[in-house]
Amino acid sequence: KKIKASGEELFNEFYSDVFKERWPALKESLLEPKKFVLLAPEHLGYPTENLKSFFDLPFLFEMEEEIRDQNDKCYFLDGASALAPMLLEVKPGEKVLDLCAAPGGKAILLGLQLQGEGELVANDKSPNRRGRLKNVLETYLPQDFYQNHVRVTGHDASSWCLHETEAYDKILLDAPCSSEKHVLESPKHLAEWKVGRTKKLAALQWTMLASAWLVLKKGGRLVYSTCSISPLENDQVVEKLM
Repeated sequence: KKIKASGEELFNEFYSDVFKERWPALKESLLEPKKFVLLAPEHLGYPTENLKSFFDLPFLFEMEEEIRDQNDKCYFLDGASALAPMLLEVKPGEKVLDLCAAPGGKAILLGLQLQGEGELVANDKSPNRRGRLKNVLETYLPQDFYQNHVRVTGHDASSWCLHETEAYDKILLDAPCSSEKHVLESPKHLAEWKVGRTKKLAALQWTMLASAWLVLKKGGRLVYSTCSISPLENDQVVEKLM
């Protein structure tokens, strides 16, 4: 009888086919501890004099080790996650949409770049994640800006274009994805993995990206990002839009 391959075997086979001889090194890097950066908004007064800037970006600083004593003066997030919103190059006075905003670190960065002017819409479909998102934004953004320039919404990103089009100067779509690092770190998810997982997520990402493109103003800027290394969820989604 034909022996059914395990989820781990299917996972390794798929990514070996994609990356060839690079896969062992990539897999090893995915299993390394996550590296964080510190987000310290100036108005909260966290001491940053002796910290090294993260890629010369405002509000962001390198951390030699993970620090768990997060407080209301600083916020820790993955360094790669910090790069995506900064690539939007948000300017004061613009209208900005974060389509999948929870838990909120990227939305904080977008709000700070607006420098008290414009509008930030932070969206997440999940009620539980949205509750945390509101708390994070209220804690780390200036109070006047949060109360008068920020909206937290719970819409379906895939169908946003049915309600408004060409409405935002800048849009961040950090889409739900395979997140292979989390799969590798979870025996349960690794055992259940099938190629249909990345195909299903790619289909969802496509609907979100196609919708976001219609919601973007002419001449606007859209950043599409994932924490996946599957080409189905990255290059192929963008190629389909183009």
